[in-house]
Amino acid sequence: MAFRGRPNTRSFGEDTTGVPTGNVQHRLSDGAILNLTEVKDADRTGRSYDSPIPPDQPVLDNLGRGGSKDPVLDAATQWLSEQPGCS
Repeated sequence: MAFRGRPNTRSFGEDTTGVPTGNVQHRLSDGAILNLTEVKDADRTGRSYDSPIPPDQPVLDNLGRGGSKDPVLDAATQWLSEQPGCS
């Protein structure tokens, strides 16, 4: 999330599997604990997130599915090679 909204920055792959929120435990009078989501992370533009974060460029990662190449790395390498100053 630290790179979201930053110029000349791009993410590749699949949606994150986690949710960028912060939970706080509150102990109730009967001893039970109530977990409440009280914090949502935000990027540098101020956009907050409360669900999985999609990449800028979706790429199916087949490594965990028996693939032998890394399509996410290939996509990122291709994008970088097209950027001024990267060769």
